[in-house]
Amino acid sequence: MSLKQSIAEKKARESANTRINPEIDAKLTKYIADNPKLYDYYNEMTKEQLIRKLMLGKMQRNEYTQQRDQEIIQWVNQNPDIKAKVEERIKNVPAENRQRAFVRVAKDEAARQSMRQPAGNGISA
Repeated sequence: MSLKQSIAEKKARESANTRINPEIDAKLTKYIADNPKLYDYYNEMTKEQLIRKLMLGKMQRNEYTQQRDQEIIQWVNQNPDIKAKVEERIKNVPAENRQRAFVRVAKDEAARQSMRQPAGNGISA
C-alpha cells in the first residue's frame, strides 16, 4: 500500500469518527448563508492563517484565565480567614493537583462571598 493510500484511508476513518450535531450544523449552514462575505474572508485564508487565528483566540482566553486566577489567588492571600477555609477544603488533595484545586475552591469561595456582600465589596466573580 502506498503512502498516499494509507493517508487517504486514515483521513476517511477520522472523518467517519467525527460526530456532527445536525442542529448545530444546520445553524452553521444558515449563518454561512447569511454572511457570505465573512465566509469568503475565511475561505480565502491559508490553513496556516486559519490555525494561527484559532490559536490566537485560545491564547487570549488562556491569558485571561491565568490573569483572573492570579487575581483570585491574590485576593485569597489578602484574606487570611478565606485562605484558611480554602486550605481546609484542599488539605486531602494530592500535591500535584493542589494548585488547580486551590484556584477552583478559591473561585467558589469568591462567588459565595460576592453573593453575601453588598455590591462594591469583595471581589467580583
